[in-house]
Amino acid sequence: MKITLKDGSVIDVEKQSTVGEIAKSISEGLFRNAVCGKVNGELVDLSHVVDGDCTLEIVTLKDKEGLDVYRHTCSHVLAQAVKNIFPTSKLAIGPTIEIITT
Repeated sequence: MKITLKDGSVIDVEKQSTVGEIAKSISEGLFRNAVCGKVNGELVDLSHVVDGDCTLEIVTLKDKEGLDVYRHTCSHVLAQAVKNIFPTSKLAIGPTIEIITT
């Protein structure tokens, strides 16, 4: 398969490769810093199987979307921890909020 990266370069990868495997084939450091990927503009997790030619962006914490995904995951982990410690607690559902610092 032909994968077009964010910088416009094209790499060949085996069919049915995951986003994580592709990131690792590019760079071990990139793989270690990867949070998720963007396949044809759509956010996907690192275990997403790429099944055809596409554009791919590896998303890290340096990207706003990567930070959003990381924070979202952290909120789920925190909610599960609260429920384990305080089983009768009630959780609310809501979007993440943006913190503005000056």
